[in-house]
Amino acid sequence: MKKKSMLKENKVFGINLLYIASIIPIILFAFYKNGFVVYRHGYMSLWLSLQYLIIPFIIIILSYVFENYYYLIIKKEKDNHSAVNSIVPYVNALCYLVCGPLDYLWLTIPLIIILDIFIKFIDSKFTVNQIALFKCILFGVLSIMGIYSNANFYEIEQEVSNSFKTLLIGTYIGEIGTTSVVLSLFGYFVLLFNKYYKKEIPIIAILSYAIVCVIIYFVRDITFKEILINSLSSGFIFAAVFVASLSTATPVIKSGRIIYAMLFGIASAVLVNTLNFNLGIYIVILVLSLLVPLFNKIKFAVE
Repeated sequence: MKKKSMLKENKVFGINLLYIASIIPIILFAFYKNGFVVYRHGYMSLWLSLQYLIIPFIIIILSYVFENYYYLIIKKEKDNHSAVNSIVPYVNALCYLVCGPLDYLWLTIPLIIILDIFIKFIDSKFTVNQIALFKCILFGVLSIMGIYSNANFYEIEQEVSNSFKTLLIGTYIGEIGTTSVVLSLFGYFVLLFNKYYKKEIPIIAILSYAIVCVIIYFVRDITFKEILINSLSSGFIFAAVFVASLSTATPVIKSGRIIYAMLFGIASAVLVNTLNFNLGIYIVILVLSLLVPLFNKIKFAVE
């Protein structure tokens, strides 16, 4: 009898590889922007620049190791299907990507794993978006310590352009992996091949965001260019594609997902363009994820 391949035996594992594949280009770009460019201009050593390439892959590998330990040792399952099919390595890598370039990066590894353990203990009682929770906790801790910054060493010393081209590519000040609109949209294209990905959430969220931006343009003293800069530099596209659409923390019912996405887009547009409060995007996602049980009760008559 032929032995089944891992991909056939663990059908979800192939889907999870698509999750990882969707953010690999972002990880590489994050290394280029925050590591290689900074090293090339003499603001850090080559080894220090390589941390932006090494850390995310360490996080992914350690996440798989921890998942095996959790399910085989703690949960005492007979095989590693649950560990192999876990979405946690992808989620943990996203947690890294929403960090600031100078946020004591090596400390993110134990922080992410600790939060993962915490989430496992409360998972049966609450639906919570781990990425949004991590971002909010990290922001709070670093703000208290007075060390929070979205600029790397090179960007601190240089004036960074916010031209439309720069905003699309992502070579401006921002979190490690949230700045490139182009790569976020490429990640969305990759995720379209994932049957578990809730592809309508980013579309509805972005449309809702755009409609509110038009309203803000007419009712407030703000130019179209300012709205464009606020929107593209806030990391909203990244959050809509990867964070707000997280399958484990979003409504199962289609009508619930529509309302969830609309509220996310509307609230994000207001926070970004009237308060310049980019962190508000993650706070909104966190709150909406906690309300998922309510969204799952919403059902349109046509469904």
